[in-house]
Amino acid sequence: MNTLITPWALLLLFLCTTVGICQTPDNLGQQGASLHGSFVDADDGQPISDVLVRVASEKIERVYPDRDFTHETETDAEGTFWLTIPNEPQTYYAFSLMALHPRYQAKLLRWEMSPGKSRYDLGDIALKPLLSLQGTVFSASPVHAVDELVVRLKMHNKSADFFRGAAPPEHTTRPDAKGNFRFSELYPIEYSLTISRNHVILAYVEQVNPQNRQLISVRLPKLKTLRGRVVDTQQRPIAAAQLYATRHRETPHGHGALLATAQTDAHGAFQMQVLETAPRLLSLEVSKKGYFSRVYQNVDIGEEPLVVPLEKGIAIVGQVILPRDIPSEGYYAVKVFPANTPMAPVLNPLRLNRPVLSKRFPVTEPTFVLDGLFEGKYTLYLVGEGISATGLDVAASANGKEVLIVADVPTVVLRGQILWADTAQPVRNAVVSRSWYPWELSRYDMSMTLDRFETETDAQGQFAFENLTEGRYQLRIRAVQATFENATDALSGLQNAPTPYQRRFIQKHVEIPASGSAYRIYLGRRDGTPFAK
Repeated sequence: MNTLITPWALLLLFLCTTVGICQTPDNLGQQGASLHGSFVDADDGQPISDVLVRVASEKIERVYPDRDFTHETETDAEGTFWLTIPNEPQTYYAFSLMALHPRYQAKLLRWEMSPGKSRYDLGDIALKPLLSLQGTVFSASPVHAVDELVVRLKMHNKSADFFRGAAPPEHTTRPDAKGNFRFSELYPIEYSLTISRNHVILAYVEQVNPQNRQLISVRLPKLKTLRGRVVDTQQRPIAAAQLYATRHRETPHGHGALLATAQTDAHGAFQMQVLETAPRLLSLEVSKKGYFSRVYQNVDIGEEPLVVPLEKGIAIVGQVILPRDIPSEGYYAVKVFPANTPMAPVLNPLRLNRPVLSKRFPVTEPTFVLDGLFEGKYTLYLVGEGISATGLDVAASANGKEVLIVADVPTVVLRGQILWADTAQPVRNAVVSRSWYPWELSRYDMSMTLDRFETETDAQGQFAFENLTEGRYQLRIRAVQATFENATDALSGLQNAPTPYQRRFIQKHVEIPASGSAYRIYLGRRDGTPFAK
């Protein structure tokens, strides 16, 4: 079959073969910044193929970097990559590049972008190979085979960096018949090393670093026997109590280890085989349902058998009355605070007044039971989706009466709009953090979990916090104001491309009542009043 080739087709074929890339109209219409670079081995300088290159563009008006690595490619056989990313000068100001490879340490780099610049030659980027750690285990007893052991590495808890974000926190392996073990694909991070059999720690090394490239030699010591009894306040034995022997860390960023566990028999007696540990590093936790757990510090294994008394807990029983329109699949929570706990809202994550106990119950169960409390005075707060926080002071005792909590007030919404003071234009992507009351926290909240009290403004500068108890809240507002200067050519009178922008970080604190009203908050040099309805 003959095919007619037109002159236009011949011209197109010539262009494709000459340039080497045949671009479609869609390709030609794309605008962006072109990134080019190569990855090489840090030890020998050889190119690295198949490196996954991921790039995130950072927006000018955002307080926090997006770090949305939506653009990616891989290096070719010469270790080279090309990538195009958005390049609108009034939207993006920087980009971050992440390099990942199964045999090399991950790397994160960042470059500022320049308005008008469309090509970034990043040059050679060196990657370091991943590390390995080798060692040998020598058993003190020929009865136990060393290949039945479990060797575990656990990463130290140092300040977060990119290595710790890219590296697995734990590694586990088994020695061979001669006791030799090896870990691969490690980062230059400090680890704790433990050796165990049947969940009992036989050896503990507080600190190892694969960057030292040293061969580790571990000789398993003989275990010591820890004995004792668990009794109640009347010296009666407590059966089926659980015991946990823990070795604590020696360095600020290291790890402790659960050495062994045991359970009391019908006579309240226990014994466990424990790795010999200095008393200052050894503790024993004893727990039993319906009793208060006890933690004994500075346990000396060589002393007389321990006698551990446990105190029985007090329970509070109560009834609740909730709003009528609460969905039947919802929950409410009862949170317990010591009496006279300050309940003022705070913005500082270090000033946490957390509850000593918090339990959730279905809204279909109006009766709640809070057990495991010491005898004394407490303040209970009932909270839930659509339920304003309601407090009640109670006294917990062995013959305490049932309490009643009426929590039938619905929640409110705190909403507002952030505007620039000089232009009255909305501030988009501003970060708004609000203060929280202690009843909004759980026992295990940390500063890193408090981002649920933070939001960003939308394109109209609006924000909202829902499901709040009516009251006053502090707001911390953080925004970035980007300024561009357009230069005019004196000869031609034509306007040139914008000169490099200026990013100014602006923040403000206000206090606002949450009562269902919407507020306008002005931000900038001439911000006038703190807020206006």
